[in-house]
Amino acid sequence: MVNLLIKILEVFTIEYIPRLPISLRKPFYHLILPLRKVKDKVALSIPTSEMTFERRLEFAKTSRQGLNNSGSHLLKFNETVKVEKLENTPLDIYKFTPKEAVEDSYGIYFHGGGYYAGSIISHKHFISQLTAGTNVPFYFFEYRLSPEHVYPAAHDDAKIAVEYINNLENGKNSVWAGESAGGGLSAGLVVDDSFNFKPDKLVLLSPWLDLSDQNRDRSYLKNKDILLAIDGMHFVGEYYAGEYETTDPILSPVFADINNFPETLIQVCSNELLYNDAIEFTKKLREKGTRYELQVWDDLWHAWHFFPIKESYEATKNVINFITADSYSSPK
Repeated sequence: MVNLLIKILEVFTIEYIPRLPISLRKPFYHLILPLRKVKDKVALSIPTSEMTFERRLEFAKTSRQGLNNSGSHLLKFNETVKVEKLENTPLDIYKFTPKEAVEDSYGIYFHGGGYYAGSIISHKHFISQLTAGTNVPFYFFEYRLSPEHVYPAAHDDAKIAVEYINNLENGKNSVWAGESAGGGLSAGLVVDDSFNFKPDKLVLLSPWLDLSDQNRDRSYLKNKDILLAIDGMHFVGEYYAGEYETTDPILSPVFADINNFPETLIQVCSNELLYNDAIEFTKKLREKGTRYELQVWDDLWHAWHFFPIKESYEATKNVINFITADSYSSPK
C-alpha cells in the first residue's frame, strides 16, 4: 500500500502537474508535497536503536531513485549545452559546456540531497539551465554518500574535485554553487582553513548550514515547511556527522569564524526549515563586511528551484544575473 502511494505521488509530481498551466502548478505542489513529507517522516520515525545500517541504506536508495526521477523530469534539459564525463579523474567529474562559452570563468556545482542522495542524473537538467543562462562552463562532481560513507568523506571528495578542476582552469574566475547539503558542503570548504582554493563568488540555494539541533526557530517552522521533516533532517545530519560534533564549523558553517569570504548570494524561502540557517549566516557575513545578497521568497518550499514554477524561473534568473555581473548584483 505504501509503495503504491509513493508511486502515485511520483506520477502526479513529475508527470501531471508540469502539464498544467504555470499559474496552477504551485497550488498543486502545495497539496502533493506534504504527502511526500509524511512518507519520509514515516520511513525515519522508528527508534534510533532499531535504525540499522540496512534500513538506512534502503531509505537512501529509495531517496536516490526518487531524486533522480524528479530531477530528470521536472525541469527541461537545455539542449544547447554539451555534457561530457571527464576521463582519468580521481572521482566522477562532468563538464557542462555552453554553446558560446566565456573564456575567463568557470563554475563548480555542489549537489544537495541530504548527503545521502544526488547524482548527475538528478541535477544535470538544472545545471544545464545555469550553464546556458550564464555561458559559463560548469563542472559537477559526485561525492561519496551516506550511509555508506560519513564525514569527512564528502568534504574530502569535494577538496579533491575542486583542486583537480582548478588545475584544469588555472587563473580563471570561479563561482561555486550548491543547494541544500551542497550549499553546506561548499560553504564548509570555504571555511576550511587547511584548504587553499576559494571561489570568487558563491551561490547558496536553500543551504543546510547547521546540522545541529540547537536552532529553536526550526520548531516554529516545522509545520510551515511542506517538504522537510525536522526529525528526519536532524536524524540524517547526526548520522552523517559520524564521530564529529554537528556543531563542527566545517559541517555547520553557521558556527564558523568566517574570514575572507567570497561575494555571496543566498536564496531561501521564509517557511522552510533552513530559513534561519541563511539568516544567521548572513549576520556573520555582514559582521565581517563581506559583500552578500540575501533573497527571500514567501509561501514556497525547500529547493523550489528544481520545480517548474514561476518562482523557480525567477530565482534562477537572479542567480544567472549574480554570476554574470561584473560587480555586486542589485536586490531582488
